[in-house]
Amino acid sequence: MGMLEGHLSSVRCLQVEDNLVATGSMDASIRLWDLSKAEYAPMDNRVNKESEDGEEEGDGLAFENSEDSPPPPPATSMQDCPLFSLEAHVAEVTALHFRGDTLVSGSADKTLRQWDLETGRCVQTLDVLWAAAQATATMNPNSQWKQTGRRPDPEADFVGALQCFDAALACGTADGMVRLWDLRSGQVHRSLVGHTGPVTSLQFDDVHMVTGSLDKSIRIWDLRTGSIYDAFAYDSPITSMMFDARRIIAAAGEDVVKIYDKTDGRHWDCGPGANTDDESGALAVIERVRIKDGYMVEGRKDGMVGVWSC
Repeated sequence: MGMLEGHLSSVRCLQVEDNLVATGSMDASIRLWDLSKAEYAPMDNRVNKESEDGEEEGDGLAFENSEDSPPPPPATSMQDCPLFSLEAHVAEVTALHFRGDTLVSGSADKTLRQWDLETGRCVQTLDVLWAAAQATATMNPNSQWKQTGRRPDPEADFVGALQCFDAALACGTADGMVRLWDLRSGQVHRSLVGHTGPVTSLQFDDVHMVTGSLDKSIRIWDLRTGSIYDAFAYDSPITSMMFDARRIIAAAGEDVVKIYDKTDGRHWDCGPGANTDDESGALAVIERVRIKDGYMVEGRKDGMVGVWSC
């Protein structure tokens, strides 16, 4: 339908809400786009359309095999969609989340930044290393990562996941920590200790937070007490996770999506690899999963996307 162009390097994260799109990139910038400003061209305006007398318009050239012909031009014009380019981070942006007029981003520069979507300005910078040092100074000033007993994994994204709601911000990092911040004060008011590998995904509601990690586990936390409510172990690292009112879904290094039904406590698999009768050969590993309104979407390592009704 159209292309949103402007980033100078790979896009690492994105979020879509209504007509607003936010994207974070390896070029250290965040871009905002308004899809309501896209100009949609009617289908009969494309090249090589048939005229009223049944003949094709154009230069008269045709391909014997239709698969060899070039794709038609985009059906939309996205030139009016860009809103802001947010450029305060100094390393790649690996996580972002926005709600209302507030966007929060996490970067390999080891900071979190809060942005005003009305003006496109950075209004607050949170230094994760400084927060970690402050939290451990009373225990052992020489061990910055004593809280988890390990240093951040240099191969993982330093900021693996985050989510904000009003003044509350949750952030999962490469040292296995989940930190809960108060955006009004810019301080960490609680740290959830339990994961032994980088946190790659998190999501919270009014009562619980669910986190996924490269330590091959998903943990459910009680936000009222800060303790672990439940946990599940898998055979491979968790690269993506999301939940709705009934299910927790996760990508765990397999050709299926791992699903946990919270209502009946049942674990089951969904996805291309769940069909044991399929003899087409090896299937690609699923790396990203999303769930909304009864539909599950999974993205595979070979570039395929699957949509499932669940």
